[in-house]
Amino acid sequence: MSLNDPQTADRVRALLACLDDELSALLGNDSARLDEVLARKQQLLAELATASGSGGARLPPVILQALSRARRMNQRNALVLAPRSAANRARLRFLQAALGHAPTYAPDGAMNAAGGQAAGRARASA
Repeated sequence: MSLNDPQTADRVRALLACLDDELSALLGNDSARLDEVLARKQQLLAELATASGSGGARLPPVILQALSRARRMNQRNALVLAPRSAANRARLRFLQAALGHAPTYAPDGAMNAAGGQAAGRARASA
């Protein structure tokens, strides 16, 4: 499989449709549908990555445009997801503090205190 074959164009079109489905699932708070869509999205991205590694062929402009559109759509979906992720993190910190649980780790690897502030950052600002 290469990036110039018809299957690749089909996969890119499927990825664009998948990103639209992802947005619909996010806006509809449909967790089950979102799980399905995300699994499909990962599969398509893995297949496209495999295709890109199988040769140094130049991409046709139509594929480049579609991939650029996919990037914008993915960024749009991330913006929709961000407030929900922040709210979930706040809920988790509240529950952990209420239960007296040990600190957790932030995405950057810093240790979070039960209140959510990274311990390293707390010491640095003190």
